[in-house]
Amino acid sequence: MQTFYHQTSSLLHRLNPLSKILATVPALLFVALTTDPWVPLAFLGLTTITILIAGQIPLTRFIRIVGPLLLLTLSFLLLSPLMVREELMSHSPVFFQLGPLTVYQAGVLYGLSLALRIAAILLLSVLFTFTTDPADFIRALVQQWKVPYKIGYSALAAFRFVPMLQNNLRIIQAAHKIRGISHKRGPRAWYDQVRRYLIPLLSIAIRQAERTALAMDGRAFGSMSTRTYYKQYCFASRDYLFIASYWLICLLLVLIIWRVGLLGQLVFLQTM
Repeated sequence: MQTFYHQTSSLLHRLNPLSKILATVPALLFVALTTDPWVPLAFLGLTTITILIAGQIPLTRFIRIVGPLLLLTLSFLLLSPLMVREELMSHSPVFFQLGPLTVYQAGVLYGLSLALRIAAILLLSVLFTFTTDPADFIRALVQQWKVPYKIGYSALAAFRFVPMLQNNLRIIQAAHKIRGISHKRGPRAWYDQVRRYLIPLLSIAIRQAERTALAMDGRAFGSMSTRTYYKQYCFASRDYLFIASYWLICLLLVLIIWRVGLLGQLVFLQTM
């Protein structure tokens, strides 16, 4: 989340973090239970528009973050037709045949549906991480969903270690470059770089963890059953309006797909 988060003052950024979970989780579960390619494709379009317009995420950053994730789904499209048993697909027309390798049309459609479904789930998750500060999310969990604050603030402290270690890694790399340490290519050079970076990063992480623990002890963290908060979280009218609007748009998309006869069966119905 710390890596994906893009800070701006968009509508999605001003919402309560929990409202975005309540809005997207039902859609995510429905996409996970569908087998046709049309529902994931529709949710891919809806989520992309929501991120770019309501979230005001720059197109270049969206492509840089989401592009590699979506490319991973191509592996499901390529491998799924080869992993399905032939007797289950033998009734389908042959898509192509290369020597002993036979790929059926039904297997290709299954792989396409699986790839689109995974891509839609990833994009729905990215909608939340693009527009939600991890610190705000944890504070909202502690205040509204009664997560023990000892667990919440421990996770918040762990989140802060990620950018700290990234910054320290850049400093160590710059120091090595100033001292004339060459950065060669190849497995041996990669192993040497990891070994040079590992010990300084480990010592910095241990030192930072000790300082964090001392700071928490100095503030009597965990001594009280309750605590006060500088920033209060609650559901405002805009949060309820966003949840209702998102659910309504998702329902309209599903109804349109169903009316034109493209809505496939659910997975649990197929297994009955």
